[in-house]
Amino acid sequence: MFKLLLFCVFAVAIRAEIAEEDDVLVLKKSNFEEALKAHPNILVEFSGRQADDFINWLKKRTGPAATTLTEASAAEQLIEGSEVVVIGFFKDVESTDAQAFVNAAESIDDVPFAITSSDDVFSKYEVTKDSVVLFKKFDEGRNTFDGEATKENLLTFVKANQLPLVIEFTEQTAPKIFGGEIKSHILMFLPKSSSDFQDKLDQFKKASESFKGKILFIFIDSESEDNQRILEFFGLKKEECPAVRLITLEDEMTKYKPENEEITTDNIKAFCTKFTEGKLKPHLMSQDIPEDWDKNPVKVLVGKNFEEVAFDAKKNVFVEFYAPWCGHCKQLTPIWDKLGEQFKEAEDIVVAKMDSTANEIETVKVHSFPTLKFFPAGDDRKVT
Repeated sequence: MFKLLLFCVFAVAIRAEIAEEDDVLVLKKSNFEEALKAHPNILVEFSGRQADDFINWLKKRTGPAATTLTEASAAEQLIEGSEVVVIGFFKDVESTDAQAFVNAAESIDDVPFAITSSDDVFSKYEVTKDSVVLFKKFDEGRNTFDGEATKENLLTFVKANQLPLVIEFTEQTAPKIFGGEIKSHILMFLPKSSSDFQDKLDQFKKASESFKGKILFIFIDSESEDNQRILEFFGLKKEECPAVRLITLEDEMTKYKPENEEITTDNIKAFCTKFTEGKLKPHLMSQDIPEDWDKNPVKVLVGKNFEEVAFDAKKNVFVEFYAPWCGHCKQLTPIWDKLGEQFKEAEDIVVAKMDSTANEIETVKVHSFPTLKFFPAGDDRKVT
């Protein structure tokens, strides 16, 4: 849950009609303006969707969502000073299309918007009719909106073009990557020091042109220590790179691996095409079955023996899904070992563990560590 704090000091007593709980004012949309009038300086805690609503409300309250440009020099300065900027060119800024543009601007807080009816600005950027143009310091340099000017269409246009065709995964770009509308991501793990780095990046970028707005293309420096956890998540090691993987960030994260791992434009396009057509099977990681997997009281499961053990209708199976680096998992280890020791003689009870960073099961999705699941005996068993 996201929280937004406005730091301030209470100044005067609020009007009696605003309710209190434990000496804290309870604010709603209906009384928020009233509270601000009574308290110019106020500390407010927002949570969840309220934070997003407040950002949009604050933008409207403190000034226009789109800067008005009256001179070409002002437009030039705005474009030069921004990585991405969206300008609406409208002969009549009160027109229906212009108002749709302003409404779209009010919904996006990380991209500057501007609006102009100036002939000077129109001429400077060779715009001859009402248009919306996205200027950017990468790829094509600018994109012109083509379609019916509705708030929804304009938002789609901006979100599809505000990021580079290929974006590097960093701490700074992560929020845009994960917070964007595109939930299908193809990742190229490639060391920047590689002699053919630029060639592979060019091949990757060329393939991305065919899937703009559908799949986000990301490259990850596989040599960076900051990225090693990501490699682990995909079951990769530095020496296995360059490599390509695709993942969907929907309710259930699903990974895909190309059959041909040679990084060429044609191979990547073919891989992505199969994905968009629904012709790919998920890639499930699995370690080899250890020779001594059942030697100790706590059995060791991997992808290749999981179903055979966990789905045995004659056994009650309790499994810990863990990550080797997880502190909570390490704290659980002696307790789990003790549990295994207690039931080691029971023929119908199995206590087991599986490293979920290296093994995946299609029927069991693990989103946090440790995750404990119980598979009761019986053909109609329900996992708990």
